[in-house]
Amino acid sequence: MLANRFISPLDQLIVGFDKALRVVGGVASASRPNPAAHAVDCELDEREQRHSAGLMRVNHVGEVCAQALYDSQARYAQSPAMRMQFEQAGREEEDHL
Repeated sequence: MLANRFISPLDQLIVGFDKALRVVGGVASASRPNPAAHAVDCELDEREQRHSAGLMRVNHVGEVCAQALYDSQARYAQSPAMRMQFEQAGREEEDHL
């Protein structure tokens, strides 16, 4: 959110809903390059694939929950400096997806 601009509660609700849809829909984009972009894929057997997929689901839930946590903390932060720190932490969590 912009620090010097009043955003109505309805606008905040719409922005929050849009953010949630982007996370769930997988259309959020990272602001930094993927650190594993040059990693070589390996072959996994079926059991390893299921295990890896399960780990990724758990990781994804954790990242989404962390975003919600930081968003909530930013929303109710008393000082603008703390609000900015929580907003930055939330953006970093978006990159993890």
